[in-house]
Amino acid sequence: MTSQGSNSRNWQNMHYDILVKIFMALRVTDLIFAVSKVCSSWRAASRDPVLWETLDLNVLLCNAFDILPSNSNGLSDGHSSWLNAMHILNNASILSCKTVKRLIFNYSIYLKDEHLVYAATRFPMVKHLALPPCNEITVDGFRSAIQWWKGLESLTVPFISNASSIIQVIGANCKNFSMLKVMFSFDLDFAMSLFMSIPELKVLSLRSSIVDKNALNLILTLMGSLEALNISHCLLGQIPRFPGPLLAIEQLDNFILGKASQLREFFTCQVQSCSICQFEYDDDNIFGWYEYDKGLWRDDEIRSLSLIPLVGVCTIGQ
Repeated sequence: MTSQGSNSRNWQNMHYDILVKIFMALRVTDLIFAVSKVCSSWRAASRDPVLWETLDLNVLLCNAFDILPSNSNGLSDGHSSWLNAMHILNNASILSCKTVKRLIFNYSIYLKDEHLVYAATRFPMVKHLALPPCNEITVDGFRSAIQWWKGLESLTVPFISNASSIIQVIGANCKNFSMLKVMFSFDLDFAMSLFMSIPELKVLSLRSSIVDKNALNLILTLMGSLEALNISHCLLGQIPRFPGPLLAIEQLDNFILGKASQLREFFTCQVQSCSICQFEYDDDNIFGWYEYDKGLWRDDEIRSLSLIPLVGVCTIGQ
């Protein structure tokens, strides 16, 4: 009869590829604080680049960075949250050998210049970046971070101050930049800055934004490299150059539709028939997608800009 000892498995000798497949289902904190410390073979598998293509921090609650070893004292303020966040980012950087290509920040975290620069120095190979809507990022801070991210190809940013200046920084430093998603007022000034700074832009999503009709005309007329445009769930109209009411329009004119029909992909919808559009307005008819569903910023009809987690993506669980 076979003894119990002879049936036991030596998990440390499990095939490398099998370990990687198992680890793809784990949280990044499990990789950092658990499996990478088991043995040398598990640590080697936990460093595989397949596990670190994407680092998605968005699945956290606002205080969910309190997931460090037991000597942590819990989170009571933003400073403590970011100390824990930086600890995780630093360890993820070491374990991944800085190979992360896609970095998605937590939606609810409050991002400052020093946080963005810290992430940039730890993950210099990032090509796709998603920033949270609550941030205090300045032009100088963004410029400092972008010195590490010269290879940046796409940016998702629900809101940022000095947006036109940020676009100019990207245009001056990121020669392969081709995809942009914004969810704030897309006015004529910003459209002009976009055309002047990144004329070769190929993909643009204005999903759930307030979009100026003249700005839309400008990019469709002048940006000849544009291949895909998303204006789904948008409020369209004429944004005044000075403080004043928005003159909303309900239908796109034939000029815009004609230009848009020449694109490889064009997405739009009508308020009357779209359930998302209907929920983006509050009782006072004020536009506010962020009050309806935080998940709106993660999804996009243009699949290359969607932030919906894929199989094998490293996420930080709750």
